[in-house]
Amino acid sequence: MWNRFLFFVFDSIPERALYPQLFRVITVETFPRPLQTWAMTGAAFLSPAPSARLPLRPPPYEPEVAAAIQSTAFKGLSPLNLRLALANHSKLGPAFQAMAHVVLFQCALPERDREIAIIRTGALTRSEYEWGMHVSIYAEKCGLDAVQVRELTESDDWHALSPTRWTDKERLIVRMVDELHRHSTVSDQTWQSLCAGWPQAQVIELIFASSFYHMAAFFLNSAAVPLEPGAERFSAPLAQAKVAA
Repeated sequence: MWNRFLFFVFDSIPERALYPQLFRVITVETFPRPLQTWAMTGAAFLSPAPSARLPLRPPPYEPEVAAAIQSTAFKGLSPLNLRLALANHSKLGPAFQAMAHVVLFQCALPERDREIAIIRTGALTRSEYEWGMHVSIYAEKCGLDAVQVRELTESDDWHALSPTRWTDKERLIVRMVDELHRHSTVSDQTWQSLCAGWPQAQVIELIFASSFYHMAAFFLNSAAVPLEPGAERFSAPLAQAKVAA
């Protein structure tokens, strides 16, 4: 633990340029919980990853912002750069995180259904951060193999999904996401099929899974939040969203 602590404290030494992965080993989650607030309030040195647009906010932080930054349910790979970007707004940042927590951890919707919706949304919005984090953290856990992830990412629409790899309900989730992305609503037929396939509360949760992460993608893409080390990356021809000059 102390070797890692030294790397964290001396994150600004010149060798960091030669070995960037080595000198970004430490995140807040590495510290025992009693020391995490200490780390987040500037007593320990934190060197955020560089951002081309919205800077990742360094310490010191107000207590409520520090609490939001260190508030994570993830072990291992964690959206630290997103939390540091959100720290630039003391009201919206914690509210965003609270909503994400409800969508991910407090709903009855099966995890696989939710992640199909989110990974498809990340692909359609060309949000490499969002897509990469959810593929890395959840795909294997939800039983989504590499071929299924590729189909979710690259298929033109739900018709192109392999019928032998997806259930009718899973294809319907992709249909819902595609319609929300392209039309900002769903068709009457899709709505009726959703209501026939899930309890009403879970239909709402499905729509929120896609729509909340649509909003998240807009922020991630516009703010150019740096990708997390270790997260999956897009493969050509898919690329991060940008506006042509």
